[in-house]
Amino acid sequence: MATLYLQSVAGGLFESDRLEVRIAAEPGSALHVTSQASTVVHSMTRDHAEHAVTIKAGEGALVEYLPDATILFPQARLASRIQVQAHETASVICADAFLAHDPSGSSAMFDRLDSDMTVAGPTGQVLVRDKFRITGDLLKRNLPGLNGPWIAQATVMVIHRGPSLEALLENIRAELEPLPDIFAGASRLPGEVGVWTRILACDGHALRTAVLAVWACAREQMTAKRPGVAANRSEGHADRPRQVPSPARGYAGAAASGCRRRRENVAESRSSSRSGR
Repeated sequence: MATLYLQSVAGGLFESDRLEVRIAAEPGSALHVTSQASTVVHSMTRDHAEHAVTIKAGEGALVEYLPDATILFPQARLASRIQVQAHETASVICADAFLAHDPSGSSAMFDRLDSDMTVAGPTGQVLVRDKFRITGDLLKRNLPGLNGPWIAQATVMVIHRGPSLEALLENIRAELEPLPDIFAGASRLPGEVGVWTRILACDGHALRTAVLAVWACAREQMTAKRPGVAANRSEGHADRPRQVPSPARGYAGAAASGCRRRRENVAESRSSSRSGR
């Protein structure tokens, strides 16, 4: 499998930037695409920045697009778009993750994030679309039913057809269940084209650990071989995931407290469930 690291000398995304990446995998090819580090979206005053990724996977191809999380600075405005066009026999794993960070420590938040992930068949017919807009002010409020104490988020789509889809779904759920500092869910995509996972986390490290876990599980299901680097990272070895800046003080402390409370509540619920059996 070829591995490609994407990097930029620009120091991140700035106001009015329009960045586009196109990935084409020929039939039977295998490609892993990641980034050198997290991409910072800098503060803006009038316009926004756009980051668009197009992935085309031919017959029998395997494409993994797993960049580090995007870091949104105060007043950042980003439109993120990932478009996947895959043959029925192709497999694609793609992730889109973000977290907020204020370098000054004053708890200022990004302005808005528009996220749009689309999956289409070989003829261009749209099969799946996941689209949302989140504002920093809304995220900072830690509203129940929206994000609660969780301040980092990732979406992972695994495009993979076949009779093993149910096993893939159950394995991803089992992989995520014991991980600390996250709240996640996985379900089938429409048309049985794969599995969709949404991950909420307390910080960038917990988020990346969860994304790597989903990736490792999906890779093993598709190739019958688990990537060793993912196993080492999740166990905290020397090649653990790269650390990203912790969110600003203030809402970060509140979120951490909320995460601890949630873990205590989950542990108490599990204990009560066992004793009631």
